[in-house]
Amino acid sequence: MRRLHDAKDVDPNIVFDPGDRLLSEIIEGNPVPTFVIDAEHRVTHWNRACEIVIGVSAADVIGTCDQWRAFYSEPRPVMADLVLDGALNRDFEYYYGHYKPSSFIDGACEAEKFFPDFPGGGRWLFFTAAPLRGTNGEIIGAIETLQDTTERKRAELARAESERRLAEENYKALFTEMINGFALCDLVLDQDGRPVDFRFIDVNPAFEGMTGLSAAKIAGHCGGDVLPKTRANWAKQLGQVALTGEPMAFEGHSEDLGKCFEVRAFRHSSGQVAATFQDISGRKQAELRLQMLASVFENTQEGIVITDPDTRILEVNDAFVHITGYAREELIGQTPRILKSGRHNLEFYTTMWMTLLEEGFWRGEIWNRRKSGEVFPEQLTISTVLDEHGRPLHFVAVVVDITAIKRHEAELDRIAHYDPLTGLPNRVLLNDRMQQAMMRSQRDGNLLAVCFLDVDGFKPVNDTYGHEAGDYLLIELADRFNEVLRKHETAARLGGDEFIILLADLKDQAHCIQALERIQGAIKRPFAIKGQVLSITASVGVSMYPMQATDSDTLIREADQAMYRAKQQGKNTHCFYEDTQDAGVIERQRMIDRVIVGIAAGELVLHYQPRVNMRSGHVIGVEALIRWHHPERGMLPPDTFIPILEDSDAIITLGEWVILEALRQLQRWEQQGLQLAVSINIAARHLQSSEFVARLEEYLRQAGRLHRGGLEIELTETSAIKDLRRIKSLIEACRALGVECALDDFGTGYSSLTYLKLLPVQTLKIDKSFVLDMSQDTENYAIVSGVIGLARAFGMTVIAEGVETTKHGVILLGLGCELGQGFGIAPPMSAERVPGWVRQWKADPAWAIAAFGG
Repeated sequence: MRRLHDAKDVDPNIVFDPGDRLLSEIIEGNPVPTFVIDAEHRVTHWNRACEIVIGVSAADVIGTCDQWRAFYSEPRPVMADLVLDGALNRDFEYYYGHYKPSSFIDGACEAEKFFPDFPGGGRWLFFTAAPLRGTNGEIIGAIETLQDTTERKRAELARAESERRLAEENYKALFTEMINGFALCDLVLDQDGRPVDFRFIDVNPAFEGMTGLSAAKIAGHCGGDVLPKTRANWAKQLGQVALTGEPMAFEGHSEDLGKCFEVRAFRHSSGQVAATFQDISGRKQAELRLQMLASVFENTQEGIVITDPDTRILEVNDAFVHITGYAREELIGQTPRILKSGRHNLEFYTTMWMTLLEEGFWRGEIWNRRKSGEVFPEQLTISTVLDEHGRPLHFVAVVVDITAIKRHEAELDRIAHYDPLTGLPNRVLLNDRMQQAMMRSQRDGNLLAVCFLDVDGFKPVNDTYGHEAGDYLLIELADRFNEVLRKHETAARLGGDEFIILLADLKDQAHCIQALERIQGAIKRPFAIKGQVLSITASVGVSMYPMQATDSDTLIREADQAMYRAKQQGKNTHCFYEDTQDAGVIERQRMIDRVIVGIAAGELVLHYQPRVNMRSGHVIGVEALIRWHHPERGMLPPDTFIPILEDSDAIITLGEWVILEALRQLQRWEQQGLQLAVSINIAARHLQSSEFVARLEEYLRQAGRLHRGGLEIELTETSAIKDLRRIKSLIEACRALGVECALDDFGTGYSSLTYLKLLPVQTLKIDKSFVLDMSQDTENYAIVSGVIGLARAFGMTVIAEGVETTKHGVILLGLGCELGQGFGIAPPMSAERVPGWVRQWKADPAWAIAAFGG
């Protein structure tokens, strides 16, 4: 055994690595006295609990081999020294007498001993020493933990003394005042003398407090009755103590109580066991949490870096090392500025740190530089760890390398927005560029030219030289466009040999012609393709914004028409679009354009006309009716502008606005506690558009109303019979989304029983033209009566429009129609007025009488 007191073992100049900072903090914060020695038996850690319990300061022992001085009056190995040296059993027995190897850690040993030289009359200590191993399994030191068992020993002595003196009162005082839980138990044996259970004789208040079990309720009861899930393990441990007489300490987890205890059991008398309980649930949870955190820290794929308040790096994990390319040793002590890429200005970092210090948290994307010099993007999250005074103690940053994501995004963007052959913008990106160019034109007061360019004679090139040569030609042509176009100008490929060129910031048509000549000149230069010299020309059609049109689709369509006129004029030229339509068509287009502008400007609103049950007096829903707050002509009803839109795609734009606005209003009313179904009118052109159902599903999902109901679509009888099969499929698709459909203005069209049977609508609406005159016109009365009968026969709901008088309601109720809508109930009103109207509305008393046959 090496001599621990040799002077050569002590190096006063040794510099101890504060180490693994996390390990040091764990040891220092551990309430259990703990010290660590290295491979040379020198003390490296001596926590505060050691100083308090043993009475020796860390400064006196750290860096020395004098750990024995804390326990003995002359040099001799402590248990950590024996474990470190791999001592034999006889060495342990020589120094400690009774000891035992740890059942939890290989190479560790436990023992308990009385140290008479401690202040206050000496102390009993229970100590555990275990080897510390390096990454390759070699022993690099040892750790020893101490537990002051003086109180337990004194309690045992006091109890023995109390038994000898029969001083029950002293025993009870100790029993009652103990900080640790205490239980006295009988052992329950089976017929073969094996312990199978234990019976509580008595427990102290501390045991009651930490377990929630009352002594009065458990005394005389077996563990299987009180703690059924815990019984087997504890009976085994306590039974061994009772049978062998050897005290035992074990960690007893109780699933019944959801707690973990440090249990120290000893034989009280024959067949009886006494045990003390210390609740170590918090400590175990802390240990598990530390283990979990350490595992997460080392094994997470995200880089983690911990700094001090001055941003000096204290620790990094392997992922951070992998991401940055720096070794851990190169990073410790540095600041994150070592990674600075130079892509962000001072304002960026100032804002980041202000946010971090004010809110304690910052997240964003940042560009940093690896050790190799490569600049890379990362998703960075920084959190502030505060001390007990609210001051920054550490900064913890989590780094995710998003290089692959950025590359993938760039590739997806290229695929989504660029032509794969030429690299020019495709239709999707062209639309975005056109919108930007039109807004810039409006802002600056300049003209925008949309040029539709088609290569003359491209097909013969493909036929003569092959498609590969044709592709080379298109690629070279795209490169020439990029050479001659200016900053805000765009060339896009539509497909084949068709291109769109946007010429921006034009003063007049002459300015546009100059630009076109520049482009035509670039096209006319010979092309060298696969050893062949080719010459081509192009025909160009031009539409000017805002002179000819104000939307991108119309501009492209007009430019296409002008291009064909250039072809007809002999090719290799350009033509401007000329509007030769009559004044009525021009005015119609202006109105269409004005409605589109009105939608964007928020000039259109929805008013809502209630639909009610005239018999019960309940409001069952509302119909959304569009109105236009024209800034010059005032409030316009729908019949002044809807018919003009019906043959244009503007009716689709308007219909989508109606859907979105109705869904928004449904949500507002629900937030006010008002549950109302809203029906909307959708034009035939909109219904028959290829994307109607997909867009409706998207809007419902965005509004959180998918499959929730509350929205109804009204389609006219005439629009339904134009394509019965398609409309039937569309209605079924809407129902699958939770949107019901109603047949509006029923009776004004063909009213065929065949298609009424085939269409899966839920509601028929009787046109108001029949309801208004039914009291005087017998034919109208018969039509209303017939429609109600049809609805009943097909199991449909029927609603009568045009209820304007009490008499209308009475007649309808007499015919079996309970649901009505019209000015006699309420006119269309703004959304804000609807909740108040619903609260105060009451059905006409005459309708209640009519409903009951009065």
